[in-house]
Amino acid sequence: MTPNQPPRIATWMLKHFGSGANNDAVLGDLAEQYQKKASAIWYWRQAMKAIPVSFVRDIRGNKWGAARTLLVGWCMWIVGGMLVFPLVFGGTNVGFAFDPNDPIGSFWSFMWMPALGSASIHPDGPWTTPLSFLTAIVLPLIVGWMCGMLVGRWHIVGQRNPFGIRVEQVRRDHQTAAVLLFAGSILLTYLLLIAPWVMIVGNSVAYLLAGLLMANIAGSVLGIVIGGGLLRDREKQKSMIEP
Repeated sequence: MTPNQPPRIATWMLKHFGSGANNDAVLGDLAEQYQKKASAIWYWRQAMKAIPVSFVRDIRGNKWGAARTLLVGWCMWIVGGMLVFPLVFGGTNVGFAFDPNDPIGSFWSFMWMPALGSASIHPDGPWTTPLSFLTAIVLPLIVGWMCGMLVGRWHIVGQRNPFGIRVEQVRRDHQTAAVLLFAGSILLTYLLLIAPWVMIVGNSVAYLLAGLLMANIAGSVLGIVIGGGLLRDREKQKSMIEP
């Protein structure tokens, strides 16, 4: 008799977003138990539980690596944004300039650039043409892809003798957690910026801009996940990342 196959979508999600060196073992154990229980609901629950549990366990076991991931990711996010956005907005940075006296305001304006930058092309407003929505998705997608590719493959390590820093490859079993951590930090930052502003302003313009920024978020996170290699087959990644 042909054994029952576990739910494919749940298996795919755990395979690509589960963290740690024992993810394959978890998949095997769940598949074996599924043959006995034959409950799709049970399998989904266990698979979705395994993703955050393995992520937290991996981050806790590699705290300094997590810190380096965020440092590298955010540095590249800002640098990448400053290099890519001006190419679209006519060679300018859409009025963005870092002010040491107002770091929070400077960071705020940078995060808004992909969505509001199209207003410089369309003075009637960034929501007046489909190009604005496309811009709000494509630019963060490109920058996210660049950052995800670096975060998923390299991190910076300090050394004492001789004093300095060096670049090392991310271990394959830490790659997923590193990419998800950075993507989550981008997602959380955007949400923290959008929600209070929309609630304070509370008008139709705020809701339209929030829609653009949600497109921005989607493009950013998708780009990071794609660039980080989480959607590729694990077996193919073995030849690219050292174990």
